[in-house]
Amino acid sequence: MLYVIHGKDREKGRIRFRALREEMRKKIKEEHVILDGEISEEFLRGLSSSQGLFGDTALFVFDCVFDKMGEQETLLAHARDLMSSPNSFLVFEPSLEKSIADGLKDARAITEEFAPKKVDTRPDFNIFSLGDTLGKRNKKELWVLYQEALASGLSSEEICGTLFWAVKNLALMKNAKPGDDKGMSTFVAKKSRSFALNYTREEIINLSRALITIYHEDHRGGEPMNIALERFILNI
Repeated sequence: MLYVIHGKDREKGRIRFRALREEMRKKIKEEHVILDGEISEEFLRGLSSSQGLFGDTALFVFDCVFDKMGEQETLLAHARDLMSSPNSFLVFEPSLEKSIADGLKDARAITEEFAPKKVDTRPDFNIFSLGDTLGKRNKKELWVLYQEALASGLSSEEICGTLFWAVKNLALMKNAKPGDDKGMSTFVAKKSRSFALNYTREEIINLSRALITIYHEDHRGGEPMNIALERFILNI
């Protein structure tokens, strides 16, 4: 079964996403959170047919990891397989394109759209500026941007995912050979290669582990993500 929560009203969409996730957890004990950068044709195909050791089904959670059009097209291409899978798939993607949302409906996926009732007049916040500032290793600027991101309505989960994406790019480019962009756009690869010079390989690994721990601790009922992220920033 494939459930997709989307629409530009992030707050209402996330409330519904959390409620549905808790509801599904009561029925399905095994849960897997899919991180940014893991989406591919082969990966989704494998998830649709996977089962636990004793034939148990699982819940796969996709929290703002389909932000790129190519990834959304991949989701649409495998929607029918995911719908017919014994496993359950829960997607939260505020930026889902209308054409993709319409295609998912045609594939009989369960979709819910949360659109704002009035125009949001707040200035847009460039979430990718967080990743760039982390790459520059500018602690003070990153802390200021983090506060601005929260004030603009972005969730801690979206911010954590963006920082993880930036760290993943640092790791890919740390020892990449000249001319090898690791599948990234030339622009992103060039920036990431430059930013990687600001960290040792061990520091990049520790950043990745810290962000993964922050995400899972919050969802286990441990330290709230917004507090943990602030401490993470102050320790870079």
